Amino acid sequence: MVDMKKTLRKVLSIIVVVLIVALSLAIFIFRDKIGNVSNVSYLGLMLLCFLANATVFLPSPSLMIAASCALVMNPWLVALCAAVGSAAGEFLGYALGFAAEDLSPRFKKLLDKITSKVHNPILLVFILAALPLPLFDVAGVYSGGTKLNPLWFFLACFLGKFIKLLVYTRAYDILAWLVSLSPPLADFLSGLL
Repeated sequence: MVDMKKTLRKVLSIIVVVLIVALSLAIFIFRDKIGNVSNVSYLGLMLLCFLANATVFLPSPSLMIAASCALVMNPWLVALCAAVGSAAGEFLGYALGFAAEDLSPRFKKLLDKITSKVHNPILLVFILAALPLPLFDVAGVYSGGTKLNPLWFFLACFLGKFIKLLVYTRAYDILAWLVSLSPPLADFLSGLL
């Protein structure tokens, strides 16, 4: 009975890994069609950001999608919807780590080694989500592999991504405000264009 459960769990883990890889490749291949943000709603933005972040270890255009939408939509709502979609999309990396932990004893040893060095995994997830670096998939896989509480993973991921996306969606307004503070800077920048 125990061997049957272990075998079933490994088979399910393999299926999850294969599905995640297939979905990531499909999203990566069709990324140009996914990135079209003309006439998108807030719900559509959330879905686009979900798909962009559902790619594991492949580049995702979610920051550009959100920045493009913020030009014609409320930047605060864009950041909020994009952060929800992005955080939900990161659960594929979490699921990959959750499944891979059962498949590979070497992965389990690596997780144990990393876990001994990480004192606050929730803070790590938050910081990596807030940084504009392509490292976050590693945090998702790590979080799933160590069985970090999914709610805490989502909240840390959401808050970090919200801050990052808010900076990106408000960047135009911030730049315009900075330029308005210095007329010589405005003249210099207009001379470059």
